[in-house]
Amino acid sequence: MTEPRLVHVVPHTHWDREWYFPFQRFRMTLVDLVDRLLDLMEADPRYVFTLDGQLATVDDYLEIRPENEPRIKALVEAGQLAIGPWQILVDEYLVSGESIVRNLELGLRRAEELGGAMRIGYLPDMFGHVAQMPQLLRRAGIDRAVVWRGVPAAIDHHAFRWSGLDGSEIVAEYLVGGYGAGAYLFDDPEALGAAVEQLAATLQPFFDGDELLAMVGTDHKLPMTDLVHQIEQLNGRETRFQLRLATLGDYLSRANGDGNMPHWRGELRSGARANLLMGVTSARIDLKAACARAERLLERYAEPLQALHGDRWPGEFIELAWRRVIDNSAHDSICGCSADAVSEQVLVRFAEAEQIAAELVRRAAASVGQGVPDGAFAILNPSPEARFDLVELDVAAAGEQLALELPGGELVAAQEVHRREPLLAEDTIIGAEIGPWVGRRLHGRELFGLWLNGVAVDGRELTLEVGDEAQPVDAVVLAGEITAAADIAPDEQWRIRIVAAPRSRVVARVLVPPLGWTSVRLTASHVEGAVRGEERRISNGLVDVILEEGGTFRIGEISGIGRLVDGGDCGDSYNHAPPAEDELVDRPASVSVELTAAGPVRGELTIVRTYRWPLGLAPGSTARGAETADVRVTTRLELREGEPFVRVRIAFDNPAADHRLRFHVPLPLPAPSSFAEGQFGVVERSGAPEGGWGEVPLATYPARGFVDAGGLAVLLDHVTEYEVLDERELALTVLRSTGLISRSANPYRDDPAGPEIAIPAAQCRGPWSFGFALYPHDGSWADADVPRWAEHYHHPFVTTVGTGAPDLPLSTGAGLRLDGRGVVLSSLRRRHEGLELRVVCLQAEASTATIAGPFSEAREADLHGQAGDSLPLTAGELRLELGPWEIRTVVLGG
Repeated sequence: MTEPRLVHVVPHTHWDREWYFPFQRFRMTLVDLVDRLLDLMEADPRYVFTLDGQLATVDDYLEIRPENEPRIKALVEAGQLAIGPWQILVDEYLVSGESIVRNLELGLRRAEELGGAMRIGYLPDMFGHVAQMPQLLRRAGIDRAVVWRGVPAAIDHHAFRWSGLDGSEIVAEYLVGGYGAGAYLFDDPEALGAAVEQLAATLQPFFDGDELLAMVGTDHKLPMTDLVHQIEQLNGRETRFQLRLATLGDYLSRANGDGNMPHWRGELRSGARANLLMGVTSARIDLKAACARAERLLERYAEPLQALHGDRWPGEFIELAWRRVIDNSAHDSICGCSADAVSEQVLVRFAEAEQIAAELVRRAAASVGQGVPDGAFAILNPSPEARFDLVELDVAAAGEQLALELPGGELVAAQEVHRREPLLAEDTIIGAEIGPWVGRRLHGRELFGLWLNGVAVDGRELTLEVGDEAQPVDAVVLAGEITAAADIAPDEQWRIRIVAAPRSRVVARVLVPPLGWTSVRLTASHVEGAVRGEERRISNGLVDVILEEGGTFRIGEISGIGRLVDGGDCGDSYNHAPPAEDELVDRPASVSVELTAAGPVRGELTIVRTYRWPLGLAPGSTARGAETADVRVTTRLELREGEPFVRVRIAFDNPAADHRLRFHVPLPLPAPSSFAEGQFGVVERSGAPEGGWGEVPLATYPARGFVDAGGLAVLLDHVTEYEVLDERELALTVLRSTGLISRSANPYRDDPAGPEIAIPAAQCRGPWSFGFALYPHDGSWADADVPRWAEHYHHPFVTTVGTGAPDLPLSTGAGLRLDGRGVVLSSLRRRHEGLELRVVCLQAEASTATIAGPFSEAREADLHGQAGDSLPLTAGELRLELGPWEIRTVVLGG
């Protein structure tokens, strides 16, 4: 007789923390689930459960039932309950690589507090997998992963070898049929044998003679109360199969695997075996923009500037901000494929993280400002290399001759971009009304956002003198002077004026040391700058921009840039679907242009185009409706001194629903493939992704930091959807409006991806703004040093006023320097009594990173900062030999 086929039954739930219901509503069901689960497992030690690989399920429960933490810990330690390693099941493409690291860090730490983590990269429902995930897991001490969406047709076995860009390799388990393949296996106890046979037949082509895996669970599924009993009953009568209850970790510890497993390198982004739901990149772009702002402020401003220039490390606030960001990183949160109430909460969490990070940046800068003379400015550089950037300063109004003085006396060109005139308001009233008139406008001493510092009377004219700072004046005295003026001639006409000292905003290009600071002051002098502006042209000596007819523009030899194409969308938040006979709007009804800044430091051209957009789909149809509205789209083109790229900002008020707007850029050269920067890597893509699972595969892809094709790089403000059209044109999605979570009859997807629930806020009506930069170049993206210019674009300098003694000299201060071709900074923070530094070799060739700064010793570290072997220093500097695409973490001390 043959041995029965062993089937590992893994009970689990897939817990979407928030989705078509908001978080708190789902949490009530989660509490019910865990309450039941704890009772079941304590009553029968044979009952095991895998709690979805994310600690959020535990933490959300314990916030309501804190008394049950010892029960959970005991079950984890006994091996019945599997938790971790993630804090949240992250959408890998829509957040930064550093967010993924911090997510895993929090999850592993919390799991250890509760008895130990399941050391498996559990990735059951991510909408594809990023190319560097194998390296991330490896460097966190994890060598197995579990995946579903994105697995290509070339993988014909349940276990395969998966390599990152750097060559790091893990063994991945493909969930054949998804994480719910066995969800309903035990629904009918009388038909259990037949159900197991049917499941085995589905799994067999991928398992050959290997032991089978049955994932018994699905979205928000409660644990079954009779599961152990049903398994015992079947095992007692069945000779073909033997069912074994297991956690996912138990199964993988026994799972077959040998050198003959198929192999895959890089990202998993195929629709061959499951729909990829690629439209989430462009759904609710406001969420993606908010995410990028919060992540960037935390990763590259708050943490490094506090680590190097702050007084006390604000670890509690840093972690609070990161938790808000990580709470948002789940696919149903950041993807924008949830109820409007969920997206509202997501935006609030990002706003909280941004507020914390911004205040920490302000405090670090203020600390530096204490060493800068009053009347001057401190300028901080968040980049690990010395570089120039344009800064904007608010100063007392000066004459036409403007320059900035640097330490050592050097002068650089400055340009006034705005002036506040002295007279802010005036009125004519009778004297008796002076008190009420002022009272309606005065809040304490605050008036028009400024401080009331003085009162002057000249005949029948009352002047209220306001300033940017509160002078040491008694508010009671000021109020008395206003009352006394009114008493002079209560029945006569008075002229009342509110006057402030004139002020200007000026811009200038300044050099600042790496992760350090410098100080500057405004002076009256004339220095030539490189930017020139004419009626329809701006130039900075590196780039020429010329306006064309119809509102497009030319950069060098690239003509026709900026064509805006608006088309219909009868899809949903998961998948864009154009109407069968789409009405594309790409010609403006009118165009106007204006030179809005002419140099010498910054030049700007403003294009205003009016389009007539359909307001939505026709009732009862997927075609666009007949009703239209005129929409003014403003495009600002900016050149700055020393930058080889053009900054672009598009703004409009969106009145329309169910449409997609894209910005088109002709490419200098044919582009058979594109290169997109994402999470610790740059991936090459060509054509549409592999399809096959009831979803039309579109060649729209996500890029985070930049996308490069055909000799042109686009530097991106946030994760953006792009497409290369016919190898000659790049299209960026500026806005996609949709009104349903999932459309049951989506023409571009066979199966619903969720419930058909209206999400009117996802139409993104109202004011809209979208920014990026265009960088034409010779050679490849690596030859053109695109990551360096992306670093420059993404990280403007920080400015603050000097608060030190007026006689202090202008000076500079050092931070930490990082050199190396293709080497970029990912993270710098205070940790374990030292500085934890993470760098990435962002290229396909090895490189050497040289690090210099306030340290005298260095040690290797794992992904989460646990120090290892000592590293030698040479002349006080650390040299790291980095392999292609290598992520490296070190701890600096002393």
